[in-house]
Amino acid sequence: MNADFTFPESLLSLHDYPQEMYFRLLSGKILPSSLHRIIYLDPDILVINSIEPLWHLDLKGKMFAAAAHEGLTDIMSSINNIRLGTKTEYFNSGIMLMDLDQMRQKVKLDDLTAAINQHHDTLILPDQDILNYLYGEDILKIPETKWNYDSRAYPVYLTRSTGDFNLEWVMQNTAILHFCGKPKPWQKENHSRFKALYLNYQQMTSKLTKAKK
Repeated sequence: MNADFTFPESLLSLHDYPQEMYFRLLSGKILPSSLHRIIYLDPDILVINSIEPLWHLDLKGKMFAAAAHEGLTDIMSSINNIRLGTKTEYFNSGIMLMDLDQMRQKVKLDDLTAAINQHHDTLILPDQDILNYLYGEDILKIPETKWNYDSRAYPVYLTRSTGDFNLEWVMQNTAILHFCGKPKPWQKENHSRFKALYLNYQQMTSKLTKAKK
């Protein structure tokens, strides 16, 4: 299938993104028909509470469930509405519940290729931009503080909740921490509030892996 899916060379060289990043949108075509839904997770995440409720979420007829990183205002959604000509909020593609049966019917290679060719000069986060451009109206919004917590935005969440969403709240209520942007918590220059938590999980995982060998 990869040979039939052609992307503009300028898109790949400008942003240094591989074609494989679009495969999450093509998973309905790639994965066996015996699978009906999946949860997609970016590699730069940390699961600190159960994601089983997300798995059982009622999609209410939508094809995807995803969170929008709103910040203190909705300025970014407005900017992306203008840039992409969309009418919905701008959803983050890093954590998504996906209805594969609907995707097999609605997601078309030709639509993806046409959208990339049409907008490749204005794409910033290419696969995420295309998700919002083509399928924004088929996305069920889920709470970002529970399912897609932007680890950079602790002060924003704390302020927006008038102090309720503190570290204790995060540990009890957030399921997925998302280390959006750069640097990442495994890099030496990162000093985010949640780096120590990430390194602790990394150490525990390393010990468990060594113990099983």
